[in-house]
Amino acid sequence: MTTAALPTLLARNALTERYLGSPAGTAAVWPESPDPARLEAVHGALEDRFLTRPAFLEAVEVERLESDLNGVLDLLFSLPDRLFDGDAHAFAAAVGLRPEQARIALRPPVPEPARIGRADLYHDATGFRLLEFNISSALGGFDTPELNRLLLEDERLAGFAAREDLTFPDAVGALADLLRATARNAGCDGDTPTVALMDWWPGYRKTEPKIRALAALLERYGVEAVPCHTGQVRENGGRITVDGRAVDVVHRYFTLGELTADAASLARAEELLDAFARCGTPVVSPLRTSMHGNKRALAMLWEERCRSTYAPAEKALVERFLPWTHELRDGPAEVRGEEVDLLAYCARHREDLVVKPSHGLGGVGTVLGRSVGDQEWADALNGAARGRYIVQELVTPYPEAFPDRSVDGPSSWALNWGAFLIGRQYAGAFLRGLPTDRADVISYDNKAYAGCVFQAGRP
Repeated sequence: MTTAALPTLLARNALTERYLGSPAGTAAVWPESPDPARLEAVHGALEDRFLTRPAFLEAVEVERLESDLNGVLDLLFSLPDRLFDGDAHAFAAAVGLRPEQARIALRPPVPEPARIGRADLYHDATGFRLLEFNISSALGGFDTPELNRLLLEDERLAGFAAREDLTFPDAVGALADLLRATARNAGCDGDTPTVALMDWWPGYRKTEPKIRALAALLERYGVEAVPCHTGQVRENGGRITVDGRAVDVVHRYFTLGELTADAASLARAEELLDAFARCGTPVVSPLRTSMHGNKRALAMLWEERCRSTYAPAEKALVERFLPWTHELRDGPAEVRGEEVDLLAYCARHREDLVVKPSHGLGGVGTVLGRSVGDQEWADALNGAARGRYIVQELVTPYPEAFPDRSVDGPSSWALNWGAFLIGRQYAGAFLRGLPTDRADVISYDNKAYAGCVFQAGRP
């Protein structure tokens, strides 16, 4: 196969087909810059493994994706009212929170959950499918727009982007707007808030480089960002301070699990949240938000008691966009309108299902039925049924052609799309990709390669 033009067989849409058939699509595109600091920041943040080209979204795909993500988030936020008569503590218990975790997440004053998150998506032959929704501020991938900018240093890609009028949303800019709005709502004067990018102190050494990278990006948008950990927090004159600097907003990296890991952590968390409440310092995103990002919450959207409350458009959205998902437990369950023994059903449909922890990162603990034998699958089901797991319809991502530096021609890759939603705005996406022959779980933990997305239409 020659490199004159990559074949269009694996082009996901017409825009991608035009790219692969153009001079820009004949060879790998890598981040380039005369500024070594920019390259170093991107290489460090994205683990120094890059896909050989960006991916592309048509304008209609962007509009549909934004609408679908907002629709699912509206449903997730409505679950306490739909299913628990507005009792948030009952909802917390249903998604698996321990009593002390619910108390921390819902301690008064109880803020509204925040519309900030990142959806993990595969694109199959029909469209995007939502695997999980990380509804939290403790997210990676905000540095991806810098990769877009560096790739545009390549003249071939820049020329193609100009001819197609391609853009890319800036997730950091959208985050800066949200932080400024949060500060204004809390009574902060001016348009340059001081925001603490704050992690739990035991984990800060590991996350500090990425937090500092985001701080540098936010400063371009007029946000004074202070990387810090919870051990640096003090209360002074009715203000939260970090190393003597008064803070208007806390951008949370610490998680509910860290705050409730043991008795000492819980006590420190109570003190910290009390201080935030006394000083009127908002936390983005509030801890209660993570309850709605639990995979058990996604499973509730498929329960018949929830489906019976849907308007026709809501039902259609869930059936089209969200793979069938169910809490994994021993006993009877309703599957697509039929009463079945759930474990027996899962055993019969091994090759079509995947088991995942209800709350977890990086694909850790995930088991694909098609990748194991019957006995290993049975063992996985029985073990997961005693813990906090869900079972989900397996989605196979549509393979895409990427230039291959090691052979004369393209290779086939599968992509995990991480799409940001900030406020009600689709705020861009970053990619994780692996060759299709080893793409059971596409995550950085499995050494996936990073990439970015360009789109036609509005930025």
